[in-house]
Amino acid sequence: MGHVIVAAFLLLAAPRAFADTLTGKVVKVADGDTVTILDNNTQHKIRLQGIDAPERKQPFGNASRKHLATLVAGQEITVKWENRDRYGRIVGFVIVDGQDVNLAQVKAGMAWF
Repeated sequence: MGHVIVAAFLLLAAPRAFADTLTGKVVKVADGDTVTILDNNTQHKIRLQGIDAPERKQPFGNASRKHLATLVAGQEITVKWENRDRYGRIVGFVIVDGQDVNLAQVKAGMAWF
């Protein structure tokens, strides 16, 4: 079943053409699917595309946030994105050291797509 989930996630991600790429240092991990980065003295809120994670006060919410923090906190990341959500956050795929962070959250059981 896990392989089916990963394959479906990759199919959703693969055909997309991204409008922009942004790089910056992660300065905050809000929850299991939202981070804030600093790029040229400008902060950007990033919502990880294609996944959803429990909110901080929901069951496993803190565990999900902590797992994401182990992957990205203080790291220089690349965000491949094409749009913003209704809250103005950039919605995209996060890459750190060649690793797809969105997929890593799903594979670890800390988010779903």
